[in-house]
Amino acid sequence: MSTPTKAAISDSDLLAPFAGPASDDANGHRFSRSAWLADVLRQRIVTGVYQPGERIREAQLRTEFGFSNGPIREALQAIVADGLADRAPWHGVSIKVLSERQIVELFQVRSALLEYAAERAAKATSPAMIANAGELKRRLEEGFASIQGDAHPSFQGHLSQWLLDSAANQALRAIWENNMLQTLVYVNAALMKTRGSKNRALIFRLIDQICAGKVAAARETARDMTRQTLADLGIDGDV
Repeated sequence: MSTPTKAAISDSDLLAPFAGPASDDANGHRFSRSAWLADVLRQRIVTGVYQPGERIREAQLRTEFGFSNGPIREALQAIVADGLADRAPWHGVSIKVLSERQIVELFQVRSALLEYAAERAAKATSPAMIANAGELKRRLEEGFASIQGDAHPSFQGHLSQWLLDSAANQALRAIWENNMLQTLVYVNAALMKTRGSKNRALIFRLIDQICAGKVAAARETARDMTRQTLADLGIDGDV
């Protein structure tokens, strides 16, 4: 499981620096507003606040955040560039919709990267990694607790970041961060659908196997996690 690689915090935390309408006179201020708003939109997309196919209206964002058109359009363009949304003439920006085949293909790539990250991490166990695994489990438990009452999942990419840190392969990290954000929409949707009832055990098993240096077992569990996510979504695909 993985979460946005961009900054991912609650809307209330994000809103704090920019309470109320703000001026866009300074280029630096405008950039910070557009980047900040893009992070809010990413978080809402990957956690299911915005659903695939839903249109994001500039007027609604202006009313909600008090920003002018410039930062809003730049933020919308950022999520289009991320592959999270589409822009169509006369229809504005809407959350990207993938076919089942496209989802399977995307998760085939995710599985390959996740398996390799698990392998590299299991081969590079260290006291620091094992110590961090304890904190990782605590955060994951908080995330699972958050979805028990129909709240949107609060997973913040903790597992994938721990894996990537442990794998210590910058090329792998770059590929993951540039290509896997879109999968979070479906990972979180699967967790919401099942309350994480099956993938939770797989996730904690993966962490324990990596900490124990069990390379083959970690790879297999990483693949099982991807298979389970597709199964929870009701999608039949070979990964």
